[in-house]
Amino acid sequence: MGLLWYRIPGEEVVKSLGYFHELPKEITDYEGFVITNFLGSKRFGFANYEIQNNKFHFAVDPINVIDKSYYLWSAQKLIHEMKEANVAKTVYSRIKSVDFDESKTTALFDELVLAYPNAMVYLLSDPKLGTWVGASPELLLRTVGDHGFSVALAGTKVCEDQTKWLEKEQNEQALVSEYISDKLNELELSSIESIGPYDFRAGPVKHLRTDFSFNFSQTESEILEVLHPTPAVCGEPKELALEIIEHIEQHDRAIYTGYLGLLKPNDSKIYVNLRCCQIRPGKMYLYLGGGFTEASDAEMEWKETENKSKTILDLAQKL
Repeated sequence: MGLLWYRIPGEEVVKSLGYFHELPKEITDYEGFVITNFLGSKRFGFANYEIQNNKFHFAVDPINVIDKSYYLWSAQKLIHEMKEANVAKTVYSRIKSVDFDESKTTALFDELVLAYPNAMVYLLSDPKLGTWVGASPELLLRTVGDHGFSVALAGTKVCEDQTKWLEKEQNEQALVSEYISDKLNELELSSIESIGPYDFRAGPVKHLRTDFSFNFSQTESEILEVLHPTPAVCGEPKELALEIIEHIEQHDRAIYTGYLGLLKPNDSKIYVNLRCCQIRPGKMYLYLGGGFTEASDAEMEWKETENKSKTILDLAQKL
């Protein structure tokens, strides 16, 4: 058996015992906590099973961690392939490994809850998925009755940086906003409105954010199927960006950049799984991504992933 702890912004912490089970593709009416892999091709639902179990489950498959020199080399290769294929944006990710006492995992969750009131904070441990902790600032879909909400979040710099957003960062955010707007129109939703972009603080970094609202008659699953993955975690155009990601990235993203949260008709709260890490005995593996355009500088993108790692790492190092 495993466990699932989570805190949706503005709500109380929920702690459950149970297990994750893969949902068949044909099941579209599932209600409950859901988490997916990067592409959404695998969806897992959580079943409560109240048997006391204090054991954490750790995955054992190899994790490919690359060093800075390899990252910079592969990032240049990625930029070259983007230019050749005329791809506007590709999200390239890496994994950072640091020492961590796995017995402090629950304490890390508690600290994340306190530090990030506007994030979806979670801890899960399961024989299928392993042990993960995260604090995501990115809402993918919120529904209240027949009203829906989504967010475009892209462009990153440290909160202390008061300079104007670079054209590269503004273009990156515009790509995500335009994609979400196009997909909402493709779904033929009504009363589509947007506000932004504006600065949005997420722990040690800030992003450009645009909020979307709309009315809908479809199921939440149908909307998620069309929206995910957005250019915020994949790229644009999606299919070509995916080909580059599969060619360049040396690791399995697993549930990183998938989505997670509560799926319930007219009351869903779904977030993109960002700012997360996988816990294994003696180690923490942080999954970190950055949005590349033709104007990207590989060294700056490396620094951006380092800054993103501080969301979890700064708290973990104080435990």
